[in-house]
Amino acid sequence: MLIVEDDLSIASLIADALESELGVTTTTLHDGAEAIRFLAQQQVDMVILDYQLPGANGIQVCDAMQQFSHMHDVSVLFVTANAERADFQSRHLQYIRKPFDLTNFLDTVEHCLYQGQANHLAVVRPHV
Repeated sequence: MLIVEDDLSIASLIADALESELGVTTTTLHDGAEAIRFLAQQQVDMVILDYQLPGANGIQVCDAMQQFSHMHDVSVLFVTANAERADFQSRHLQYIRKPFDLTNFLDTVEHCLYQGQANHLAVVRPHV
């Protein structure tokens, strides 16, 4: 699983939780352009993608993925603090607002991985 998140503390939290709770292997990148180069050459099960990234934003990364034939069936889950809901709904993209409840986040990831729910909108309520 690829995590693309420029906030190192959030990236570490997500990676640690996914590895310890779901037993998945993760790779973490912190730049959108770097993620595009990585995804052009590597196969992953799922991408956890921040919206606001240096190099290329999350939507640009997602659009680039569609150009790679080996990425067409890969689930993408956006994590965002600032993007507008309409940006995701109009494209039928999955997203979670930051800050998020870790249990709900893990449930959403597990659902995406094991139920094949790519391209279905999933919203997790922010942790308050």
